[in-house]
Amino acid sequence: MVNQTLPQARVARKKFFYGWVIVAAGALMIAISYGLMYSYGVFFKPLGEYFNWDRETVSLVYSVSLIIRGAFSIGVGWLADRYGAAKLMIICGIMIGLGLILSSQVQTLWQFFLTYALIEAFGLSGAFGIGTAVVSRWFTQKRGLALGIVSSGSGLGTLLIVPGNERLIDTFGWSQAFLISGIIAGILVVIAASLLRPPPTGGSQAIPKAVFPADAGARPRASPIDQTLGRAIRDARMLFLALATLTFFFGIQMVAAHLVNYAVDVGISPLVAATFVSVIGAISIAGRLSSGAAADKVGILNTMALTRLFLAMALVGLIFARSQWSFYLFALVFGLPYGAEIPQIPLFVGTYFGTKAMATLGGLIMFVTSIGGALGPWVAGMIFDASRSYQVAFIFGASVALVSLILVLVMKRQSWSRY
Repeated sequence: MVNQTLPQARVARKKFFYGWVIVAAGALMIAISYGLMYSYGVFFKPLGEYFNWDRETVSLVYSVSLIIRGAFSIGVGWLADRYGAAKLMIICGIMIGLGLILSSQVQTLWQFFLTYALIEAFGLSGAFGIGTAVVSRWFTQKRGLALGIVSSGSGLGTLLIVPGNERLIDTFGWSQAFLISGIIAGILVVIAASLLRPPPTGGSQAIPKAVFPADAGARPRASPIDQTLGRAIRDARMLFLALATLTFFFGIQMVAAHLVNYAVDVGISPLVAATFVSVIGAISIAGRLSSGAAADKVGILNTMALTRLFLAMALVGLIFARSQWSFYLFALVFGLPYGAEIPQIPLFVGTYFGTKAMATLGGLIMFVTSIGGALGPWVAGMIFDASRSYQVAFIFGASVALVSLILVLVMKRQSWSRY
């Protein structure tokens, strides 16, 4: 009996859990998508100078791309829930490459809207919703940790791809930088997408029920029921989550689009300014990893409240940043909420609404988030063109972050179990 059991135990111990491959593939897809998205800040000045566009115009292209990306994410998520994540992400990878390659050849503003704000936006729309949904289905135990790891891909992309594109621009110009990054990114996303698989139907790590500690006043009575899309969007919890994320990403995207511009305006070189974004990316990785695990222990709403408090503090501090060290200090503080927020969205959806329509619901939240994210850069660009300063824009951004904090605190006071 002993001799028969031990070999079986060794086989069980050696059996590899494919869920971690899913995590790695999702992290790579998210890294590329978010790295490219946040690289827009280093293309901002070269595009404006080459085409003689003002900052409101260059900001508007980015803002429109965010809204279209968010709108596409709903449909892409819905299709992925029904026809398979791998197929949809392969299509997204092809569109990422095509959008940047075509963007490298634009000569007019309407062409750039078509290639970057439409085609590229479609390509970037799938990674977050699909990646986090597939990971959530593979994991119930350690789901917070797994989502923290996959979400850290956006920080890794910010750390590596943004300064990489800055160096490509410095060496070859903005057009060749678009071309090179489009070819590489498209190939890598297609490779990562081909690794995606649906979870096994039984007998795996994905099956045991997870326990998600909820915040006081927001504790669900039982494991989440897989809700349909129609039922979920009528739930007050989804409305509050949407508003809280919309107002949060107003400030996040404001910084993403204008930080490099602001730093260069006060005398920092473009190459050094790009390193500020790299620091944000590096710190955000730690924020994602720690917040995913922390939410499993102390509650989702507590971590969401902290991210908004840190965001408001960072934006107030940015008003006074002038020297390199002050920008690096800002990057350290800002990187925490930028990183910690991302895992909270799929955690909230998975905890309270289940995973049946998770890619679709994640796409819906990303669409609402994109509206807030689109308004941030556009408003900052308008304020700068009117005042030749970012000070009022950053004050406004900090105020919106405080509104987001208030929404989360209201959520903590509600008894969600009655819905």
